Amino acid sequence: MTSSSPQGAGPSTAPAHPTASTTSSIKSQHGDEAVLTYDVLDEKEAVSFVADNGAGATVLFSGTTRDSFRGKQVTRLEYEAYTSLALKTLQTLLSQAHTSAPFADNPIPLSANADPSSAANEDRVTRCYVAHRLGAVGVGECSILIAVSSPHRKEAFVVAEWLLEEVKKNVAVWKREFYAAGDSVTALDGEAGPFDPKQSGAVDAEVAKETQGWEWKANFPTT
Repeated sequence: MTSSSPQGAGPSTAPAHPTASTTSSIKSQHGDEAVLTYDVLDEKEAVSFVADNGAGATVLFSGTTRDSFRGKQVTRLEYEAYTSLALKTLQTLLSQAHTSAPFADNPIPLSANADPSSAANEDRVTRCYVAHRLGAVGVGECSILIAVSSPHRKEAFVVAEWLLEEVKKNVAVWKREFYAAGDSVTALDGEAGPFDPKQSGAVDAEVAKETQGWEWKANFPTT
């Protein structure tokens, strides 16, 4: 079996993941939550977390492992995270979700049913939830859940998609894609090619420094 590794790192094998699931989470100042976990993701938990009597819309995105990529048969994905930095970045993104940032490239007018006094308030969502699974994720299984509640539906859709794109571009989560042919490739979650911290614009100097001599490794303790 051969594998494609990040530049500067030799061939590596997938680690033995913790036998007991370990979960890390962080909340934003708005009460949103981000979760990194080896557990199976729970859609009901995501929807329940963002539920609010003032929200008229809830959008849930579930990203699953597909069975093929560029003509290759995929057998599974495996995810690893630089946990402390990933959670820090997720917390920042959750806070930004309550600003005008998600609407910079996708401006939408306020709903006709919106309170006129809210026109000056850039926060147009109620609550957000992001959960990313780590470890092995088989074909058809969920690797990421994003839930957003909002008084009106358009805002919920825009913010959910914005969060997804920002997570894939900026959060220090790597995936290794395994194929039926026996080979594999490692990439930052939102990228298609092998991960190179010197070339990637998605992570900052802190993770680039951390990943010098990078090796595929578990970031959560096994005990």
